[in-house]
Amino acid sequence: MDGRIDDPKAGWKGRGLWSTYATRTAFHIKGGKGTTSKVLHFQLRPDPLAH
Repeated sequence: MDGRIDDPKAGWKGRGLWSTYATRTAFHIKGGKGTTSKVLHFQLRPDPLAH
């Protein structure tokens, strides 16, 4: 997992957590053999109603 600030001027929208999954057992995810790992980006809002 990697937390980083991509755009410091964008406030919370420019920040996020990046993660990968299925690096070694990609055959267990939907898609079967030959499926590669995925990268996910999570944005965390300061409060639920933030725009």
